[in-house]
Amino acid sequence: MNTKAAMALACMSMAMATPSFADETPSADGWRLFQGAPTIKYDRDNYWRLRGRLLWEVASLNETQIGGGQNDINTSQFRAARIGIEGQHGQFKYKTEIDIAGGDVEFNALNVTWKGPINIKVGQMKAGSPLEELTSSRHITFLERGQVTDAFGFDRRLGVHISKSGENYGISAGLFGNSVNGLIDDRANNRVLTTRGYFSQKTDDGKTLHLGASLRHTKNAAGAPSRSARWGFGLANERTQPEIGGNALLYGFEGAAIWGALHGHAEYIREDGDLGSADGGFVQAGYFLTGETRGYKGGSFTRTKPDRPLSKGGLGAWEIAARFDSLNARQANDDKVQTYTLGLNWYPESHLRVTINYIEANGDSFDADGLQMRLQFDW
Repeated sequence: MNTKAAMALACMSMAMATPSFADETPSADGWRLFQGAPTIKYDRDNYWRLRGRLLWEVASLNETQIGGGQNDINTSQFRAARIGIEGQHGQFKYKTEIDIAGGDVEFNALNVTWKGPINIKVGQMKAGSPLEELTSSRHITFLERGQVTDAFGFDRRLGVHISKSGENYGISAGLFGNSVNGLIDDRANNRVLTTRGYFSQKTDDGKTLHLGASLRHTKNAAGAPSRSARWGFGLANERTQPEIGGNALLYGFEGAAIWGALHGHAEYIREDGDLGSADGGFVQAGYFLTGETRGYKGGSFTRTKPDRPLSKGGLGAWEIAARFDSLNARQANDDKVQTYTLGLNWYPESHLRVTINYIEANGDSFDADGLQMRLQFDW
């Protein structure tokens, strides 16, 4: 057994050894499986629960090189297969999660948060993230985040994160080094400094406005965030990989709004380093045909639950969406790529989702299009 697998097994053994002070019993109803894992409560507000997700995808894609050459992709994959625990004891919240998709064990989360006048989180977490990256992959509108988000590598690292939030604002800052996986694999270390702030306003009739900005500084080229973006599908082969280098300063702006069943979201990000610079952004909109409102809380999008799920005799929630996305890495030794995405989401139950995306992509060195579907189950 390798080191990662041993550490993963140890974490899960500790989780399962936690006493079962259960005050909830899963319903005999078969739909209960798709309504989230039960919360095990003990000593008033203390609790723990299992967490995880399975994302399975199938795709039919076409990539054509400018000047000749074609690549047809017809395949499937597990995009993610994660398991972990989260809980709270007193003023402390904890979370651990591993991903075993692809046969390797990778730590996604391994952290503890002290909740007080300010929140202090220590351990492995996302190192400075704008709205799109901060929103869980379970709750983003499309199969993949905008190209610009992946292109600048908002990865997970070990560090300290301090935050303060109120009813309609939040500010945070963090200092990060390597990741758990990087330490195990003896990868190069780095120093990453991050900060983010946002303002949000909710009205009594269900409207929400969100505005935010973020900064990140990466010290060295070695051990820097992985800067690599596909053109919208996890099964695509073509990638844009900006060469930014070290002493890199990133800044980004984000905005979002929710009007009942309609929601919109836009971001712009630029990064300049000692080797090059790149920038890009996206604008997108979605609409729930069945009348639901997209979930939002504490500076990020959250779960949207169907008003009439299949378990209550309904049709679930149905959402249509569209996005324009652009990434310009010409000043960082790579392409400019623009994509146009149409999406359809069906939420039969709160923790079950089917997503279909069609994308057309136009780059300096390739053109591509394709259709991809995902079946998502989380708990």
